[in-house]
Amino acid sequence: MYLQKLALKNFRSFSDEKIITFNRGLNVLVGENDSGKSAIIDAIRIVMGTTDQGWYHIETSDFYNENIELEIHITLTFADLSDEEQASFLECLSYAESSAAEDGVQEVVPCLIINWSCKYLMGFAPPRTFTTITSGISGDGPAPSAAARELLRVTYLRPLRDSYSNMQSGRNSRLSQIIQGIPEIDSGEEYSEGTDLRKLSLSGIVNLSNKLLSEHPKLKDANDIISGIMNDKMLLKGDDVRTSFEVAGADAPNRKKLISLLEKLDLSTLSNTSMGKVGLGTSNILSMACELLLNRHAGSSFLLIEEPEAHIHAQRQLRLIQSLQEESNGMNVNQQIIVTTHSPLLASVVNVENITIIKSSKAYSLARDKTNLDGSDYAFLEKYLDSTKANLFFAKAVMMVEGPSEELLIPTIAKILGKDLTEYGISIVNVRGIGMRRFARIFQRKDENDTLNINVACITDRDIMPDCAPGRCIDSLYEDQSEWPEKSKRKWRAESDFPREEDKARYRRTIVSRADGQGVKTFVSDHWTFEYDLAFAGLHDELIDAIVKVNYVPDNQPARKTAITDKFNSLETKEEKCAYLYNFFAREGTSKADVAQQMAAILEEKYSDKKQELELKLPNYIKSAIAYLTEGI
Repeated sequence: MYLQKLALKNFRSFSDEKIITFNRGLNVLVGENDSGKSAIIDAIRIVMGTTDQGWYHIETSDFYNENIELEIHITLTFADLSDEEQASFLECLSYAESSAAEDGVQEVVPCLIINWSCKYLMGFAPPRTFTTITSGISGDGPAPSAAARELLRVTYLRPLRDSYSNMQSGRNSRLSQIIQGIPEIDSGEEYSEGTDLRKLSLSGIVNLSNKLLSEHPKLKDANDIISGIMNDKMLLKGDDVRTSFEVAGADAPNRKKLISLLEKLDLSTLSNTSMGKVGLGTSNILSMACELLLNRHAGSSFLLIEEPEAHIHAQRQLRLIQSLQEESNGMNVNQQIIVTTHSPLLASVVNVENITIIKSSKAYSLARDKTNLDGSDYAFLEKYLDSTKANLFFAKAVMMVEGPSEELLIPTIAKILGKDLTEYGISIVNVRGIGMRRFARIFQRKDENDTLNINVACITDRDIMPDCAPGRCIDSLYEDQSEWPEKSKRKWRAESDFPREEDKARYRRTIVSRADGQGVKTFVSDHWTFEYDLAFAGLHDELIDAIVKVNYVPDNQPARKTAITDKFNSLETKEEKCAYLYNFFAREGTSKADVAQQMAAILEEKYSDKKQELELKLPNYIKSAIAYLTEGI
């Protein structure tokens, strides 16, 4: 059995009914703050209950807009019930068509639908909450029995838990509650004279301890002295009063004795890397390990974990999420795990199809039947979606670029224009010239009525060089156009390969069509490449300054700048001038990343208070991309 679907209405940020679907095994909910991830987790545990028998009190803040005149509705749908589970929920079962059809015939299979609702009874002063539980598609079925509901309980790991305190002794300590959940924890023999002490049960140990304590010689001596003082100095002749020390709770039931004993336990740790008390990260992991012990012994098929990355360093995060993924896919195939996270690192190592993006209280599963990604796309993303790219799952909007120049320089340009990408919650993702189409499809839904409300700008080169560029940037032999290889035998394209404007427009449409669709929009360079277009639009002086700073030591920079500027100005056309500058990257090996880094500093120093002047010198496609991402945020 696994939780297939959750429906929410009037709960927290969910107003109109919203449907969240889940996979078998591991599910990772990602998204920005206040998007609805915690509400989903809380809704599940409110209806299903938790293995620690915790109780959730409904507050006015749980109602949408805190409007207590509304009624909260939460519906859980469970699929793939085993024969034993079907028997346990027999009177509550519904029947629905299977998602998989054989030979065109749709199979009808049993499922379990649990409906939970809560409303305030306004006729009471003060108003009080009233909850109901039913089953069935229409909600007219009986509530599951108490025994059956135990099969639904989830193990819940709270976010930012006080892990160290949880593992310490005390009344109602979390550690004692976990240990109590171990099956047959009190197995063994009761204490009696001659019992093998190694075979005692825990309650037997308590009884032995109580007996030894009450019969201790020192306590007996103290008791005799008290009796002597009382009888000799305080009581009358003929009064007969006897005293003895007894251990409090010695006559209590074994269950109470066991709890009292377990509440005295601490779980201490020793580390080979630190002395004394371990840090928050190790305490957090220890707490999770104990909760997983409870989950294992409680026989729960469901595990909810909120923000497991809290206080845990990168390598331990990776180890944790990989272990959870292995557990959900390996031996314990019946274990369904639902995790929320803000960590790009965790999101980067999870299979993409296990991720659900939560955006504005809507869920967008990246399962294979929900997106435009195909099988090869999933395989590609599992290989290339690292932590530097996985931040796209948490962004309000995403800019995808093909190289380090755009990645380093565009944020500075946007900041000077008053549209700081960080302030707008926009992630810039460098796909390094490969797979932009594949990354873009993450945001494209198979159901176009369920589009993801995240704008994505794909910035790409037009890759049509001016006719003067092959001879300057590829091979001097190509200065004579008659020496160019046949078009079919070369990878590069030049302006003369597209003699008509409609040919160039068709080529541009081909580039755009690779990734465009829904919220994804492609912005193609106006001419050739990013660096070339920067120079062409008017930032040639700044590009020369950056090239000089990267290639020459400070003492030589003035002379080299003069030489490059003189050569630049001596060329006749703008195409020749900009191709000359691009040759520093194409044939002379100047680092684009280093030049972009230097140019970012130059632009910030020169234009920080001259926004309009910079705007006039920028390529149109860069300005359009920034505007597209920031509008409406």
